[in-house]
Amino acid sequence: MKQFLTVLKFELNSYFKNRSFVLTTVLLAVVMAGVIIVPTFIPGLLNSEKDETSVKEETSAEAEMTEEALDNLGVFVRTDQVDDVDMLLDMMPAQWKTFQEEQELKTAVEQEEIEAGFILESLSDVTYVVNNLSMSERYSYMFQNALSTYQRMQYLKEKGLSAEEVMEAENVGVSLSTEILGKNSARNYGYTYALVFVVYFLIIFYGQMIAVSVTTEKSNRAIEILVTSVNPNSLIFGKVLAGAIAGVLQAVLILGTGFASYYAFQDKWGGMLDFLFDIPARVLIIYGIFAMLSYLLYAFIFGMLGAMVSKTEDISKSSMPVMMIYIASFLIAMLGMSDCDSMLMKVASFIPFTSGNAMFIRVSMGSVTVWETLLSGVLLAASCVLAGILSAKIFRFGTLHYGNPLKFGATVRKLKEQ
Repeated sequence: MKQFLTVLKFELNSYFKNRSFVLTTVLLAVVMAGVIIVPTFIPGLLNSEKDETSVKEETSAEAEMTEEALDNLGVFVRTDQVDDVDMLLDMMPAQWKTFQEEQELKTAVEQEEIEAGFILESLSDVTYVVNNLSMSERYSYMFQNALSTYQRMQYLKEKGLSAEEVMEAENVGVSLSTEILGKNSARNYGYTYALVFVVYFLIIFYGQMIAVSVTTEKSNRAIEILVTSVNPNSLIFGKVLAGAIAGVLQAVLILGTGFASYYAFQDKWGGMLDFLFDIPARVLIIYGIFAMLSYLLYAFIFGMLGAMVSKTEDISKSSMPVMMIYIASFLIAMLGMSDCDSMLMKVASFIPFTSGNAMFIRVSMGSVTVWETLLSGVLLAASCVLAGILSAKIFRFGTLHYGNPLKFGATVRKLKEQ
């Protein structure tokens, strides 16, 4: 235990005394705080309260702008099937100009007096006249909808309904209220997505750092001195746990700064960022447990891979299968967020390589029983212990091996023979 603590302390000091590590942590924490605090000091950016006079002025200005911004359109009615042209045109907001001749309408479009025009042949036959047809053209679609509504109203009037009764039939309101018995997946999506990404960056970044640290000591022969004076188990566990502590501490400082800044200025934001920062305590506890266990599992594997190669340039090649496994786990999590109670997510939540993300997502956005959470956590914790034991044995076997990278299968077979 004394050797383990010595290694752990040494490795932690190497992180905390690393200028780039400290500067990165401080810089990201400052940026996180700035992103949350600075907007609160910009007038009007967060829709702060305004006096009644300014509100009235803005309302009248908006009304004038809306009136000016209406599209200039034209119509020529050839048919007598339309009894009330004004009623039809009122269904499509625009500044309408009625033409008596078809050619007059086309000339107005060509000379850009109006933006587009419609020649109404009958209630079911319309010609759309436009100078240049753009990709974002919308007038024809809007006019079709207006004409369809007009036809329905005319039909109802023919059946003996008055104009008021027709309007009541067209404007029937529906009141919908939602009672959520489980989780609000849409509301919880934001912070779940962000927290999954935090684990992703921790594993990818610090996993590689742990592997590089082991391989560097091996390539410069420092490991030969260490293994003669320190127990290999203490070395690998000290290195892995130091990387885990450093990574988690960095993430906690950065995210903690964000949480503290938001809750200090929450009134200014008016709850706009609650979807990111209003996280239930139970979800945070489950996230902390599963994120840490998943992180340790992959950290031990990366440490194992570092002991199996002799050159730092070989790490990328050796770690590629593990990287692919975790990226697959990450993609399953991202896809599963749209249906967190799918069979894929249920299975993934019990596989140690994928359960760190999958079970957290199910707890955050879906319905999970206590026994499922406990079983998944026990399986993940047991896998961490097994990965730690195996990485210690491979570390002991591979530290004094130089040359070509060791193959995992061949290494395990040799360990069994010993």
